[in-house]
Amino acid sequence: MKALTWSSLVMAIVSVGLAAVLGTRAEAQSPSMIVRGEVSQVEGEFHMARDLQGQDTLDIVDKSYVITDRAGKELRLELRDDTKVLNRVNPGDKIEAQISSEGHTLSVTRLKP
Repeated sequence: MKALTWSSLVMAIVSVGLAAVLGTRAEAQSPSMIVRGEVSQVEGEFHMARDLQGQDTLDIVDKSYVITDRAGKELRLELRDDTKVLNRVNPGDKIEAQISSEGHTLSVTRLKP
């Protein structure tokens, strides 16, 4: 009878571990969401820097975009180091953003007018 109890315990542990792994994989593969809207606000910071020729430059680092969708709802898109932003956007630009199921902004693309 001890062998049956021991094997039941092992099976329970394996089942819990397998469920955790499959749950993590499902979360990692879960679909992202696409949002579109007009940029109403850009929040960030800027720093003075020097380029290789010694010229002063302005280094602009965007931290978040606030967009307004067609329904008039505002949405804040927090940018991280791994967020892909091909072209910097300004208020008034229309954008499309890919948002992960966890709410992270994966990419931002400026739409052509």
